[in-house]
Amino acid sequence: MTPQGDLSQRSQPDVYWEVAKGAVADAGLTLTDIDGLIGPAPEGVGLRAGLPGAAMADLLGRPLRFQSSTAVGAASTAAGVGLAVWAIEHGVADVIILPTVSAGQGSGYTSADRNAAILHMAKLGTPYEWLWGTTRVADHAAIAMRHMHDFGTTSEQLAEVAVAQRFGATLHPHAVMGPKGPITVDDVLASRMIAEPLHLLDSCIVNQGAGCVVVAEAERVDRTRPKVRLLGYGQAHAYLDPGSLPSLTTFNGGVAADTAFRMAGVVRDEIDVVSISDHFTINVVIGLEDAGFCAKGEGGPFVAGGALRIDGRLPTNTGGGYLSCTHAGLSGTFGLIEVVEQLRGTAGARQVDDARLGYVHGMGGVFQNHFAAVLARD
Repeated sequence: MTPQGDLSQRSQPDVYWEVAKGAVADAGLTLTDIDGLIGPAPEGVGLRAGLPGAAMADLLGRPLRFQSSTAVGAASTAAGVGLAVWAIEHGVADVIILPTVSAGQGSGYTSADRNAAILHMAKLGTPYEWLWGTTRVADHAAIAMRHMHDFGTTSEQLAEVAVAQRFGATLHPHAVMGPKGPITVDDVLASRMIAEPLHLLDSCIVNQGAGCVVVAEAERVDRTRPKVRLLGYGQAHAYLDPGSLPSLTTFNGGVAADTAFRMAGVVRDEIDVVSISDHFTINVVIGLEDAGFCAKGEGGPFVAGGALRIDGRLPTNTGGGYLSCTHAGLSGTFGLIEVVEQLRGTAGARQVDDARLGYVHGMGGVFQNHFAAVLARD
């Protein structure tokens, strides 16, 4: 994982190779061991973007045995972890990398092109809405307002999510917001309103950065290095337009979670650390409900009182998440990295004591797409 922030003065390929080399080295491997890719190749001209497998083979100087991608919005590359394990178990590849990279000029929606980012995101709505313009924060604000209406969820409870994650970010060496120090519930409520009831500090940051995960058979990697095993995996894709759903407080994440937990053979109470896509604070509240860590409507009280902090009842997004650590590129990868670090016992000052089982839940769009993974310390 690179430092997160503004990488506009570096080229995307330069940053790409930095994290790819770093990830394989961390596994005791080299670039020559790579024979599979899930996600993009380094940027280039001509056919490189459309044929990432061929491009990567050309750049590595050897053929790849496998290339694919997954489509779960911001969690797309991370969602490829299940596909990577399938490919390795079936002998399709031996060492697969899952990179995400946001770097270079005009990449990652840095502050210089904020208006371009807003315009782009407005067109991600349904065909009946995008031409009028909307924003992701407005979409999530409607969901948050409905959750408040139906269950009595409060702005103070939502703020608890941001407070817990900022504390984790202060302990993460690469977190964008960590150097700004911790925040309080009052700080969140005092930050300017973006789309009622969501404040600035209820909202994810926008930055650049890169990360990469390696998936391989345990026997291939350095035996002296800590490893994490995938126990269970699931996905859920059920609709495009949230307005067509019978409820704006219940989505399909539970389908992915149930599949992953059933495959893993573990229960929610056994999970020690969690990552949930947190584009906004409401995502964490609903994500915990839909994944079955608490009942529907109980997410607000569940997150209160520091429950999500590193020393809390269910440490969640311990590195700061999208709210305070990084929201770069296909940012679900960073949640996967954080849980792997926790289970390996290499999270440093933010380490959760004796973390053995982790749960990763990635969401794309406005709750349209989900993947879930149960991970274990090997």
